[in-house]
Amino acid sequence: MMRRTLAPLAAASMLIWAAAQAQVPPLPSIEGPIAGPGSMYPGLRPLTPGSEPADFGYVTEEYFVSGSANGQPYKTRILVRRPEPAERFSGIVVAEVLHSNGFAVTFEPARKSVLLRGHVQVDIAAQQSNVNTIIRPFNPERYASLSIPSGTQTSHIVAQVGLLLKSNLSHGPLHPLAARRLILQGTSQSSGVLRTYQSQQHFQARMPDGSPIVDGYLAVSTLGGAPMMMVDVPTVQMPTQTEVNSGAAAGNTYRRPDSDEPENRFRLYETAGMPHANGRDTAQPDCALPVTDFPWGAMVAMGLNHLVQWVDHGVVPPRAPYVEVDNDLANDGSRLALDANGNAKGGVRNPYVDVPVAVYGVPNSGSGAAAFLCSIAGWRIAYGEETLSELYRNKGGYISRLNQSLMDRVREGWMLPEYAEDVRAEALGTAIPTPSGRN
Repeated sequence: MMRRTLAPLAAASMLIWAAAQAQVPPLPSIEGPIAGPGSMYPGLRPLTPGSEPADFGYVTEEYFVSGSANGQPYKTRILVRRPEPAERFSGIVVAEVLHSNGFAVTFEPARKSVLLRGHVQVDIAAQQSNVNTIIRPFNPERYASLSIPSGTQTSHIVAQVGLLLKSNLSHGPLHPLAARRLILQGTSQSSGVLRTYQSQQHFQARMPDGSPIVDGYLAVSTLGGAPMMMVDVPTVQMPTQTEVNSGAAAGNTYRRPDSDEPENRFRLYETAGMPHANGRDTAQPDCALPVTDFPWGAMVAMGLNHLVQWVDHGVVPPRAPYVEVDNDLANDGSRLALDANGNAKGGVRNPYVDVPVAVYGVPNSGSGAAAFLCSIAGWRIAYGEETLSELYRNKGGYISRLNQSLMDRVREGWMLPEYAEDVRAEALGTAIPTPSGRN
């Protein structure tokens, strides 16, 4: 009882202190849309034909944003992806600071849901490396004026861009759209940027009416053992099997209880089968085991949708158990507890592990330059024919169980309807042998 009582009191004290310290950040200048010269640095890596934002009726525009952050001038760029016609806009802006690799690694694999639901997506090049070592060298003529001189400016730039997006100015980058809520998301390295923003600017930088600039946070594949900061807006954290495994020996110290308290709205979603890195839509390193094609983006989209509904409509999301840990390295080389089929127990369930045709594990391994990429990629080992026939008898048995699992997960909120047909299509393409003598 004491622990449950002290946490809200501590959070309330933080809010009172923060209210006294908060300031409205300076509004940055905006230029654009930028038309040239030369090619724009790509906002996304090459995508499957038919899955580009333009295929969903979206327009992508580039703007330059400038101002002073943490005592030094800066100039950077943002990309705005908006639906047309304007009536399709949901009122939700999903912003993401570019990963150190120069891409929006959360939006890319989860884009189908974002685009179908009419959200605006904004990429913010807020890190020094984004501009100075990636964007500007890509096209020195187009981006010659861009510069972020200090790595300490990132959180301040995010706050200023957030203020710009939510101010709904007639000359702003969203006009004529009007933003109602702003979500900040990040994965792996960029989730660290998100967490730094929470500690440096969430309470310190506010809208003119005192409300938060960022209305909700989605942090995926988060690194380290520290729990996420308690803030006064909803937060969804999605550690993957990689983080569960790597943190198990120390007791998975990043875990903190779910909460519905107004000053501490929090969900922790550990998804069974999901690795640190998305391996479905990107080039794969040469690893010791086949790199997993687990539907990383579909699960991230699920977490984002729960966050949006919580932020915008007050719909309290479901809770999920943690992925189970047994610290037994003798099973598959991980510290995860495994079910009878070799997949992780617990966590957010999905048809890939509940009606499996493969084992999804971590960590993978590789040598040389591929060693790190393999360590975060995860692996997938398909079942042999004998195992498949024992599990499902025939193709009809497999499809029947898959459909039931899929319907259950959609009903429970663990799979979004827009991904259901994708799952079914993959299942229909899976060969399930029928043993001789069986029908």
